[in-house]
Formats: sequence, C-alpha cells, structure tokens
Amino acid sequence: MLVLGPGAPAWAKKTRIIQTLETRTGEIVFLKLPGNPSVGYKWRLNKDLSKGLDLVKVDEIGWFMAQKGRSMFFQEQSMLNVAVRALSAGQADLAFDYYRRMGGRTYTRTSIVRVVIKPPPATQ
Repeated sequence: MLVLGPGAPAWAKKTRIIQTLETRTGEIVFLKLPGNPSVGYKWRLNKDLSKGLDLVKVDEIGWFMAQKGRSMFFQEQSMLNVAVRALSAGQADLAFDYYRRMGGRTYTRTSIVRVVIKPPPATQ
C-alpha cells in the first residue's frame, strides 16, 4: 500500500516518462533502471497504473550491483535489468514504482517507460 502523507518528499508525488523505446513485434528490448537496493530503494512494475500490458511481456532479470563506495551516503548506483518482449503492435506505458519503506511508511515515485511497438517488417 502506498502512503503519501504531508511529509512525503516532492519527488514521491510526480509521475514522469523517463524513457521512450521503439521496437517491433517479436523483438526484446532491455531496460536499465538505476537504483540503490543496498539501502532499501527498489523498483517494481505497477500493473494497476500501467497501460498496454497485453502488448508486452515484462521479465525482471535482476540487479547489476555497483561496487561499494567509501561513504555510506554516496554509493554508486546499481542497475535493475528488465527485459520487455513486444507481443503485438501498439503502445505500452509501463509504470515502475521506485520505492523505499521508512519509518512505517512507503515512499514511492512512479516513472513511466513508454514502449512503441511497430508491426513486424513485411516479408518480401
């Protein structure tokens, strides 16, 4: 459950398109979403806010972990790798929540990855 109280940071309240990808039916594109899971920041696909999920298959591959920095406050960002297979032509807006639980509350920022899927090339 998402809790956005008066103390929620400003970044937790805005939805934005962070990337637009073009592909063709049958192809796979890969997303890299920067994060810092070592201190509790994670990504998850928000199926309720996403549009066009019937046009794609989304698989989380896993985190590519960055090396630890010298300071616990300034860590290198890790990358969550996600594979998106285009099943049908159209447009899918994939909503990903970047979230962290702190003090009994969950703070979330939702970002959209737009996937524009063209039909397969005509055979000759």
